[in-house]
Amino acid sequence: MTTKRSVLVTGATGQQGGAVARALLSSGHGVKALTRRPDSDAARQLSSAGAEIVAGDLGDSASIVNAAKDVDTMF
Repeated sequence: MTTKRSVLVTGATGQQGGAVARALLSSGHGVKALTRRPDSDAARQLSSAGAEIVAGDLGDSASIVNAAKDVDTMF
């Protein structure tokens, strides 16, 4: 049996982060998608696929700490 996790994916609207987020979602994991542009087309597509979109920036540690609440792991 595979344990489903909640994962914070940084850069989720970029090429690598987006691919990771989509793969996790298709495997049934919960995804919090961290992005600087929550209103972007990529963010809307991830939201439609079931991701929770979270505005934040890797340069802002407070936004990372806030986004990481209630997740099992991060990418």
